[in-house]
Amino acid sequence: MIAFLLTAAVFAQSKKITQAPIPKLNPHLKVFNLAIASGDANTAITALNYFITEQGTNTAYADTLAMLYMQQGAFSQSYYWANKRLETTPDNNTLLELKGISMDKLQQPKEAIDIFEKLFVKTQSPYHAYKLMELQYGIKRLSECLATAVAAEKLAFKPEYLMTYNIGQQTGRTYLQAGVFNIHALALYDLDKKAEAKVYFEKALALDSTFALAKQNLEAMSAAENGGTKNGVKGNSMPQASPANKQ
Repeated sequence: MIAFLLTAAVFAQSKKITQAPIPKLNPHLKVFNLAIASGDANTAITALNYFITEQGTNTAYADTLAMLYMQQGAFSQSYYWANKRLETTPDNNTLLELKGISMDKLQQPKEAIDIFEKLFVKTQSPYHAYKLMELQYGIKRLSECLATAVAAEKLAFKPEYLMTYNIGQQTGRTYLQAGVFNIHALALYDLDKKAEAKVYFEKALALDSTFALAKQNLEAMSAAENGGTKNGVKGNSMPQASPANKQ
């Protein structure tokens, strides 16, 4: 069977934490801004926890706290704050992304799928399409994955839409659309549509001839057709921090 390496899909585009305006009399936000300026995420998180304890949770700084926890790989904490803030701002796409990615990381793929389905309907974002495909393929909802792939192909992909992936101990980078083609091919392959799968692996490589996952998948598929093993066919491997990252 085709082995699928988890991606980091999302997935969620990479976002930078920006310095906040500093109220003159609030020492916690002064510490937060200094910590961000120096790249000290742990101190920034501590400062925001103190600030929110003092000021209450109905603040956009709680959104920033959820994002910081995500960047640190503290997915339970990121989920907590994203979910809490969604009670106040239920249509916030960034918070929905953070919640969906956290649920995926916390081994709740069905719940993550529900969130990214809603996001994709709202945003028609290629990144949301990719993450949704990744999640659907991961639990073998192959027909749903193909339907998402068909919808994704109608979207506009820009050259700057990139994603990172892991293969073994190495990290690669490719076009987001190439990643979509690769997962599309994997779903077709699992549905025993080998000829169509080959076309989509080739589409991925036509966009990026250095895309190692698609190249290995196509080689493994050819070997299987010639009496070899299919175990070398791989999915997408996600970086630790996020799913598909706009570079």
